[in-house]
Amino acid sequence: MSKGVVDVSYTALDECRTRIHVASKDFALEEILKVSQSKTPAEVTPPDLFGKLDGAGDLAAKISATWTAVRVELGSAQRRLENVERALDEVETNLRKAATASGA
Repeated sequence: MSKGVVDVSYTALDECRTRIHVASKDFALEEILKVSQSKTPAEVTPPDLFGKLDGAGDLAAKISATWTAVRVELGSAQRRLENVERALDEVETNLRKAATASGA
């Protein structure tokens, strides 16, 4: 009959948390651009970048909107991974408290 003891590998939890931490940093736009050796795009793409091209304003607005969407999505992914990292830390903390309370 089980005594309610949970067999937990704290090393595995720590390894998972560490990998998630590293992965979350991979979603920082600045890091992505540094690795690709690209320049950080401007917040707003200036229409005159395209010279006298008809529709330059619309094109610049769409480029700006695309970069905004990329920034938002990468930021969201990074925050979600950071939340998972914190949750794993809480799980480990709670498991350790429960083990201590049970005398395990």
